[in-house]
Amino acid sequence: MTAGFLDELGAAAPAWRQQMSRRRYGKDEPIFHEGEIGDTFHVIQKGRVLVEVSTARGDVAALGVRGPGEVLGELAIVGDGRRTARVTALEPTETLSLTQDRLDELRRADPDVDRRLLEIMAERLSETMAQLMEVLFTPVESRVLRVLLRLADSFDEGSVPVIVRVRQEDIAAMAGTRRQTANRPLKAAEVAGAIRIGRGRVEVLDRDLLAQLAK
Repeated sequence: MTAGFLDELGAAAPAWRQQMSRRRYGKDEPIFHEGEIGDTFHVIQKGRVLVEVSTARGDVAALGVRGPGEVLGELAIVGDGRRTARVTALEPTETLSLTQDRLDELRRADPDVDRRLLEIMAERLSETMAQLMEVLFTPVESRVLRVLLRLADSFDEGSVPVIVRVRQEDIAAMAGTRRQTANRPLKAAEVAGAIRIGRGRVEVLDRDLLAQLAK
């Protein structure tokens, strides 16, 4: 994370910034593809990206949204070198990136880097487990609205409404269901006045009401 990951490196952060290259991506432009060789590590500076994976049936499932301060590509860098997901810019996005060679040099110079990378992967695993438990034990109506609440946090820029620039089919995929099923609780939340549904976006008008509906 730009505010989190780099700042937590403390005195080492300036050395990282000197080594990093700024990259810019337009809306809907891929940052990397699932299965390709991963030789760069990214820290999002601004913008938001959608993380997706392929299913055994060949479908594409959305896993979540990453925003400013979050990292991308860490699994390929410390794992087997292959990207485990596809990442696409939802809006104009900038990242700071490091090649694997430069990252390896920084890791050797500062053992705390590996600790932080492991913490990030543990956080990712915890998020995945929480999502799995929701899919197994939480009614679909609540799952859909809880996904929307989490997305509202990711897209919150301090104003109301919070505009979540994610398609309904992606919200459904994050909730482990189909768009037709997800549409029912979304429509009910719109009737209640918590949200407003638009083309390729959902506006969160009343987050407290949405949280009550998601229980």
